[in-house]
Amino acid sequence: MQAETLKTRIITVDALRGFALLGILLAHMIYWYNAGNMPQELFQKHDGIAMRIVGTINDILISGKFFAFFSFLFGLSFFLQMKSMEDSGRPFVWRYAWRITLMGIIGLIHHAFWRGDILSIYAPLGFILLPMRKLSNKVILVLGILLAINLPGLLIQLPGLIEQMGAAATPPPPPPAGAPSAQDPSQVFFSTVYKSDLWTMMKSNILSIGEKFDFQFGSGRIYITLGFFLLGMYSGRKGWFAMSSEERNPAFRKIRNRSGWLVLITLVIGIGIIVVNEILKLGWEQMPLPGYIFGILFNINSAALVVFYVAGITLLMNRHFWQYLLYPLAPVGKMALTSYLLQTALGLILFFNFGCKLVGVTAPWLNWVIAIVFFILQAWFCKWWFRYFYFGPVEWLWRTATYFKAQPFRKNHSSA
Repeated sequence: MQAETLKTRIITVDALRGFALLGILLAHMIYWYNAGNMPQELFQKHDGIAMRIVGTINDILISGKFFAFFSFLFGLSFFLQMKSMEDSGRPFVWRYAWRITLMGIIGLIHHAFWRGDILSIYAPLGFILLPMRKLSNKVILVLGILLAINLPGLLIQLPGLIEQMGAAATPPPPPPAGAPSAQDPSQVFFSTVYKSDLWTMMKSNILSIGEKFDFQFGSGRIYITLGFFLLGMYSGRKGWFAMSSEERNPAFRKIRNRSGWLVLITLVIGIGIIVVNEILKLGWEQMPLPGYIFGILFNINSAALVVFYVAGITLLMNRHFWQYLLYPLAPVGKMALTSYLLQTALGLILFFNFGCKLVGVTAPWLNWVIAIVFFILQAWFCKWWFRYFYFGPVEWLWRTATYFKAQPFRKNHSSA
């Protein structure tokens, strides 16, 4: 029974990871695998009902949600690896630190090809988990929640908000006559990244690493990522994914219900603010305080939706019908690093200048169709791969470098 529970736990976590990769692919593919500001004319060219529908779905249900979902699973995996190594008497800290360093190197190489890489963010945050693993469950939970709703980012914005509110009554002076207009950053990004050759793009990406961290801190994503690391570690400490479904389900139902209500309440309040502003023509979109309040609601809504996804999908995987639909995601999740890098390769080949040059050509809804078809092929490929191999190719290299010893790769029966 214990072996069966362990197998079910592994499949469940891998399927969750596969679902997260599907969401990440959709979030990246919808707007041509961009990782920066894009010229507005690209969006205007496809403006219509279809784009508004997929754009709304993306904004509410996908964008900014699945990097956090994946971060939760990273924190869970951190705890599971730590517990496994400590239970077997193997040293954990230095082995984990070296493993994270290798992941950071992979991330920097990936960043050279695509600025949206998340591994180069995970690596430094992964080191922060080492001292934080000594904290109590209560502290981990509270810190995780506060970071997941981007409380540090909101506090950092407060002085600027107060300054903006004080200066709101005084319009800025007009620019001096003859002053040169600044070049549109979106056009610079577009020409440098999407319209240049591979080497020029890579040099630009490498030099932009500082801008990437500026964005992470400015948007609060780095705090949110660390917050979900901690929440994933907390779930591992509670043993939820080590329990049988009968033991786990009551806790997950409670979490699903509470997070679901929080999603609904914040969504209704946010929509209400937008509707009232439109009907009464209050001009709140031009005022700093309503924008700040809306940001708070958005952060809470996003964090609650991620928790709802994790709890809800875990519960669905206890039902035979949903197992049929969701368990095929497990091989993709088991090969998560390789799958993630292959998704980037797809984006580069389709949209960039050294590929098919389809940026702005394909409509966002079509990009989603392409993404779904590609993901189905990924799921099939990963299932086939694991018939013959123990690890994905990048996972095998990573594991081999971690232990300084070639790991088993090809299954013996495959030669028969």
